[in-house]
Amino acid sequence: MNIIAQPSAVPVQLDKQTANKRMTAGLGGGVALEWYDWNVYGVMAAFLSPHFFPSDDPTTSLLAGLAVYGAGFCARPLGAVLLGPVADRISHKRVMLISVTAMAVCSLLISLLPTYKDLGVTAAIALLIMRLIQGFATGAEAGVANAIAIELAPPGKEGRYLGLIGGTFIQLGSLGSSLVAFLVSASVAPEAMREWAWRIPFAVGGVLGLLIIYLRTTVPETLINRAMHRQDESSRIQESTGGVWKTLWSVRLSLLAVILVIGSVQIANYAWNTGLPNMANTVFKEDSTYVYGIMTLMVLIWMSTAPFVGAFADKVRPSRAFALLRLLLIPCFFLTLLYSEKGIVTFFFVTVFGGAIVGFNMALYNFIATTLMPRAVRTTGVALGYALGVSLFGGTSPYLLVWLQREHIAWMFPVYGSLIALLSVLVYQIAKKRGCLYIGE
Repeated sequence: MNIIAQPSAVPVQLDKQTANKRMTAGLGGGVALEWYDWNVYGVMAAFLSPHFFPSDDPTTSLLAGLAVYGAGFCARPLGAVLLGPVADRISHKRVMLISVTAMAVCSLLISLLPTYKDLGVTAAIALLIMRLIQGFATGAEAGVANAIAIELAPPGKEGRYLGLIGGTFIQLGSLGSSLVAFLVSASVAPEAMREWAWRIPFAVGGVLGLLIIYLRTTVPETLINRAMHRQDESSRIQESTGGVWKTLWSVRLSLLAVILVIGSVQIANYAWNTGLPNMANTVFKEDSTYVYGIMTLMVLIWMSTAPFVGAFADKVRPSRAFALLRLLLIPCFFLTLLYSEKGIVTFFFVTVFGGAIVGFNMALYNFIATTLMPRAVRTTGVALGYALGVSLFGGTSPYLLVWLQREHIAWMFPVYGSLIALLSVLVYQIAKKRGCLYIGE
């Protein structure tokens, strides 16, 4: 007789109408910290890279630093594969705590890491290892956070609640990384920023992690016990890891849609959050204080509009809102061509006005991805789709943007981004017509 694996944590029946604010703070705070720790490397890459990848050409150093940035994404699918089934079968909460702890510890270590001058190539290897660990740990984070959020969301307001968790809190993390970078840059001399002050934002992320770990202990276990005994294979908790993968294979069209829904918007996200500011700081030698100030304004717009975008999706239907906003990314990508030479006004226009469209899409993609996965494999499916989408498309985006600009073929970047955006809408519509939406419509 088969014995169904029991969750190690005591499940809690949740009242979705009165979701505890402290639970939301713990869930959203962890999401914010993940994005802070992940983005702060990209924000600081222009200052960090010369210390670990010295070169006479600053662009070459930056490209090496961005390559490590991209390498961290490669570990995300492995984290999703190994930790996703653990979350779906045993405990959402434990996987969340593993993720946030690893992110915080690695950020703290990066803030203390000796440079190439001290350790030679070993310093670069150590930096790479820290990023790989962070990538592995966050591999299941998106899936777990979305699975918990959809359980906590009030009925009929899933889009608004996911907009809060997957939009506002994500942007709170991005805002934190930009704001801390801005404050540090404005507080020290340019020489100090280049020499040692770039370490401060990493240290801040490590210290904040202690608070978030505590808040996450207050989030309930949402692996509901009654789901274990459902006859529906797509809803009940699976007996084994093999059962998770079997069920996920049966919804492989949904997985492909998740990869493209997430991957497409991450091309834009990392182009605006990492590629453009690093190109401004390194290639065009803009004043970094202005650059970080503009980035902070952009993220404030993203953060403040996210719940309204989610509410809009609840009102007009998620599928319609997704198609409309995703197609608006196509002209948005071509705005990057305007920033082809030094000019802080042009940078402001592309970043803030183009970035607003990117932000609208960022507010919605987590909700759309979650609707595509059945409950039994929601964490694994969203986590794996997220990891593959971000690794294949998002992690390479800043490198491509800077490299294509250097090679004088910058036009290829918006063409590439537009094609993936269009493909994501087409595959999503096919999945919808084949009944692959599992939450609302």
